[in-house]
Amino acid sequence: EELGFVWDVQEVAWEENFGLLGQYRGEKGDCLVPYAYETDEGVKLGTWVHNQRQAYSKGKLSEERTNRLGELRFVWEPYD
Repeated sequence: EELGFVWDVQEVAWEENFGLLGQYRGEKGDCLVPYAYETDEGVKLGTWVHNQRQAYSKGKLSEERTNRLGELRFVWEPYD
């Protein structure tokens, strides 16, 4: 860890995308990220948001992540 080695790449990626979602919400006022949306850096945030909804609907999103997304007022069913 002192050398900056990442043990859990998926966790780091999730945290980075979560941070980007927070920025998006701050700019747009919601978490309704269009599926094709990419950040200026080329991160496919819309795909990530879609994947979180899919994981949630299949019961595969952890309670911690569900709660954290909920704190951002994440929309689980955008078409309701």
